[in-house]
Amino acid sequence: MQDLIIGCSTNYDWSKIKYWINSINQSGFDGKKVMILMNCDHDTAEKVLEAGFEIVSFGHDGKGNLTHQSQFMVHVERFLHIYNYLKDNKFRNVITTDVKDVIFQHDPFPELETRLNLSGKDLLFSSESMKYKDEPWGNNNLLETYGPYIYNIFKDNEIYNVGVLAGKSDAMRDLCLNIFLAAIGRPIKICDQSTFNVMINMHPYNTRSLYTKSEDGWACQLGTTADPSKIDEFKPFLLEESPKMIAEQVVTNKTEQPYSIVHQYDRVPEWRKIIEAKYE
Repeated sequence: MQDLIIGCSTNYDWSKIKYWINSINQSGFDGKKVMILMNCDHDTAEKVLEAGFEIVSFGHDGKGNLTHQSQFMVHVERFLHIYNYLKDNKFRNVITTDVKDVIFQHDPFPELETRLNLSGKDLLFSSESMKYKDEPWGNNNLLETYGPYIYNIFKDNEIYNVGVLAGKSDAMRDLCLNIFLAAIGRPIKICDQSTFNVMINMHPYNTRSLYTKSEDGWACQLGTTADPSKIDEFKPFLLEESPKMIAEQVVTNKTEQPYSIVHQYDRVPEWRKIIEAKYE
């Protein structure tokens, strides 16, 4: 049975998504690759197809550009479309990530399969290496989503990133629908991160999920751990050491284990130049 990498974007052209796509194609991954394109110009869609990705789309105009109108933010709506795809298609393991600021440094699925088998878990999440109360954007997002009562219950929890999710296909299918359902009707439109974090701190997710640290080498979240514009402020609150880039132009943990997935690389200008040149 195949593995799947699936992503979603709207109003991004090829210049925004090519690093994600090219890194997947250079990683050695040979499973199914799917891109959900809401609003996308014709030329970009053609390049996505040429790169070996299946496209899920919803409509088009007279010029062949893909179109989609929705009341939801893409951050939230993507999970409904991923759910629908997984409902209708069966895979072994699934990874979904953000597409504008994520690259794959090698085929992630052998490591994912090993981690899931050894742990006996169904899902794998990756830490932002900070607690909610110590990270200003996340802290405010949690408060605005739920109000002070729920906020005070969860503010001391470690943050896990909703932009990098992995696990067994059926578990990922239902997780995506639950994220979507939890996020709609909230006071703010972008609340996938907060609703996801509240959810995974409750049963049954807290018994069926593997919660990885940055130092585990699975995925790094550079927005909290390496952004030079924030690191001085965040460093006293980091729960582990920051990732680094070694001479081979690979992002690693402190023991120089390369991450499978690098997220938010665009927050580190020096690394961004190197990574984008590598996956141009």
